[in-house]
Amino acid sequence: MTAAVPFSRPAYPAPMPGDAERAPRELMTLPGASRDVRRWRLVEVRLGGGWRAGMLTVWRRPPGSAVWVVHVRWDADGTGADQGWGWFLFDPQRIRPLPEPVGPPPAGSPSFGRWQDAVMVPGELAGAPDPQGGDRCWRLAWLRAGGQWRSALVTLRRRPGPELPWIAHARWGEDKAAAWVIADPAALQPLPAAEYSGTPVGSAAGGPAPGADAAIGEDRT
Repeated sequence: MTAAVPFSRPAYPAPMPGDAERAPRELMTLPGASRDVRRWRLVEVRLGGGWRAGMLTVWRRPPGSAVWVVHVRWDADGTGADQGWGWFLFDPQRIRPLPEPVGPPPAGSPSFGRWQDAVMVPGELAGAPDPQGGDRCWRLAWLRAGGQWRSALVTLRRRPGPELPWIAHARWGEDKAAAWVIADPAALQPLPAAEYSGTPVGSAAGGPAPGADAAIGEDRT
């Protein structure tokens, strides 16, 4: 609760030097129609003095403005004081695209030396949801689909049966594509669930090796 408005949302944490600049309210409420472009892309954003992985979902050009504003989400709603998302003035030094997975594809099954798309699972075979919500998660990930890596968000994971593999429900492609897929690290590579760091997320020093922390399972959420 803020001092000025009872029961309002907490104020955003004070920015640190070099942080991405939040779009001012005056810019976001200009009269007229904004130009919006929906385009999902995994990025790293400078917040709290460190780098954080997030999903850039919308580019916006406010009416009469010469600058682009971007919407970035880095956490589920309501899980932190910063709300887990924000509109920022685009600055390539403070909001950068994350590199796609690199390195050779696995030599063994199912890749056999070639990248394979994620295997889709029909919804009727995904099993029943956990009534307690234990199958819910929120993980940014790279998903292999259409012969290329896609920026994706995993919101559910479960194991339909004790002898069956883990599956995950992922959304990608400007939020217009979604499916259950087998959680195979050769085709679904979640980003590590890390806190802020001083090292860029996608750098050789700070980023994981291809396939690291890739399994979405009971103890990796």
